[in-house]
Amino acid sequence: MQHHPQLTLSLDTAPAISFASFHVDEGNLMVRNAVQAFVDGKLDDSQMFVWGDAGAGKSHLLSAACDQLNRHGFRIAYLPGEIVNASGALDGMELCDFLCIDDLQRLDHAAEIDLFHCINRCRDTGARIMLAADRAPDNLGIRLPDLQTRLSWGLVFQLHALGEDGLQNALRQEIEQRSLRASDDVVAYILRRYPRRMSVLKRVVDSLDKASLSEQRRITIPFVKRVFDEAERIALSELGY
Repeated sequence: MQHHPQLTLSLDTAPAISFASFHVDEGNLMVRNAVQAFVDGKLDDSQMFVWGDAGAGKSHLLSAACDQLNRHGFRIAYLPGEIVNASGALDGMELCDFLCIDDLQRLDHAAEIDLFHCINRCRDTGARIMLAADRAPDNLGIRLPDLQTRLSWGLVFQLHALGEDGLQNALRQEIEQRSLRASDDVVAYILRRYPRRMSVLKRVVDSLDKASLSEQRRITIPFVKRVFDEAERIALSELGY
């Protein structure tokens, strides 16, 4: 029996950090373009709120914004929602040029007043703010009325996940970018078997790329199944199952 090197598939991956690597279809193109324009300073607003389901690409867009501005010498800060809950986490953030707060649905009620004052300070200094959550500002359950108002001060966009065609095209692009080839049947099989989130699918393709290079094999359905069945077997054995 041929053994594969261990292939793990982490479902909690760091978001990609470029606008170029953000896959678009007609459902999310407008939001991607709006975020790009916001980052480029082509919009009058100094605040933007992007919301959508998990896997829609919110963290990708925030990270891409930070990456682009950082490369151009701007002072940026990227804070996950749970970090904002820490005492003093927002102190001095108004001195940044660009502040991103991700996963705002994780904000504790106790931290609402800190965020309220931070937004006010950023308005005073001219720092731009980009916020993201899995729901619209009105549905976050914010208890502080003034903060609720401030979260909707600027542009608010809903980001939709890729549709069926967009997801298929994105997966094909990820495969082709690694100089691999896969039939439509293989693409459909991967989409049936694994979570339909690009952060996960990119890891799937990375693992297949490594296995294909190691064995000099084409990407077929039996190959995909064997590679990940072996990876799952190894992972279970290490857990004592």
